[in-house]
Amino acid sequence: MTHQQKSVFASLPQMERGVSKVIGGDPKNNNFLYTNGKSVIIRNIENPAIADIYTEHAHQVTVAKYSPSGFYIASGDASGKVRIWDTTQKEHLLKYEYNPISGKIKDIAWTEDSKRMAVAGDGRENVDIRQKRPYRLITGSDDNCASFFEGPPFKFKFTATQHNQFVNCVRFSPDGSRFVTASADGQILVCDGSTGEKVGALGGEKAHNGGVYAVSWSPDSTQLISASGDKTVKLWDVGAGTAVTTFKLGTDVSDQQLGCLWQGQHLLSISLSGYINYLDKNNPDRPIRTIKGHSKSIQCLTVHKCDGRSAIYSGSHDGHINILLSSAFHK
Repeated sequence: MTHQQKSVFASLPQMERGVSKVIGGDPKNNNFLYTNGKSVIIRNIENPAIADIYTEHAHQVTVAKYSPSGFYIASGDASGKVRIWDTTQKEHLLKYEYNPISGKIKDIAWTEDSKRMAVAGDGRENVDIRQKRPYRLITGSDDNCASFFEGPPFKFKFTATQHNQFVNCVRFSPDGSRFVTASADGQILVCDGSTGEKVGALGGEKAHNGGVYAVSWSPDSTQLISASGDKTVKLWDVGAGTAVTTFKLGTDVSDQQLGCLWQGQHLLSISLSGYINYLDKNNPDRPIRTIKGHSKSIQCLTVHKCDGRSAIYSGSHDGHINILLSSAFHK
């Protein structure tokens, strides 16, 4: 008897309260990726049942990013190892392997030619590189500061100290004209991409009523989305500094928003529960779809048939029981 794989019900992202989650997208807007345990999960954005899982790390994988060319993915783990591997073949052949730091890799940024990358670890938690020359590099750290570098070779220029809590995310706009720093103090500051000078703040004194954990720019660099511990995601007009839409994702602690991604026409966010939300600009109080599942190891599994349909029951280590209809992807 021959068997053929039809779907992969991949795990959800592994989440931690108060810690931002990096979710990456490929340059063709077909896939998105995130990490759980020792694995990198790649999912088709239109049909998340199409998934691929990379399992070659020996330690917990903490971040993964596509190269701008789309031909490689760089993934970093808790031991400080970075693996760069091929995306064009099913085997995901290893291209390079480095140990740039001795501790956990927290963030990865590529240059636009896919030839250089920067990694951030404990202390300087997040990093990004301007996607055009002359290059600029920005880091955000848990000492409430953002540091600005010029290069290559990259040389320290100055430290920005406008935030009064951890800087959770720094991101350049796709056109390189601006970058933003997002902090646990609820602020999102907008800065000039060439000089690093502050030029504004989204929403005035505070962009969110809780800490801001992630931001993601629109492809045309005019808007961005931000994810917050106040259980909302906001869509911003960066030029005006005002919120266009506020997406309300719930009231429970598990509804805190710790990651987001603007991928083509899709707006995604990740809740503390691990649920992946497809946001709807026309109905901000209800996502278009929510991907549910397990984020911990599955301990038991059974199939129940009724009225010509099969249902898959699964239980995980954290006490969650999921029911999946074999003909559908949703829980």
